Amino acid sequence: MLDNLYPRNKADLVRSIQKMRIKKIEVIDGYVPADERQLLKTAKQLSQGNDGLTIILVRS
Repeated sequence: MLDNLYPRNKADLVRSIQKMRIKKIEVIDGYVPADERQLLKTAKQLSQGNDGLTIILVRS
């Protein structure tokens, strides 16, 4: 049953994201630990307001 809840591959992840109601999206490509401050700043900016914030980290 849990196998259907979580994306197991790239195609499943894309389908899951497409089903979400997304108002704003920020893509950070090529993250390195030195960029942590910028990542936190972006997360704070996106989390302002009444809506929730979802962060998806993909390691490739």
